[in-house]
Amino acid sequence: MSSIETTTDLDLELSAKVEKLLDMFRPIFHSEGGDAQLLSLKEGVATITMGGGCDGCNASLSAMEGGVRRTILEKTPGLREVVIVS
Repeated sequence: MSSIETTTDLDLELSAKVEKLLDMFRPIFHSEGGDAQLLSLKEGVATITMGGGCDGCNASLSAMEGGVRRTILEKTPGLREVVIVS
């Protein structure tokens, strides 16, 4: 059972895809002493948090909101939005 908060079977399926994409980018965040984690995926909206060395770092936040966010949206059909919280 997943620890990610979801509301539907589709959200659960989408969360698995988002997690795989975050795993692809995770080494970049780890190299800066940080991490990114999927908190929830409800009604097609993924909520992702940044922590560690990335928390509050403008460069990391820009990367997440830019390339990483765009990649997640493009590679996850059915996902409506990515919300980033710190």
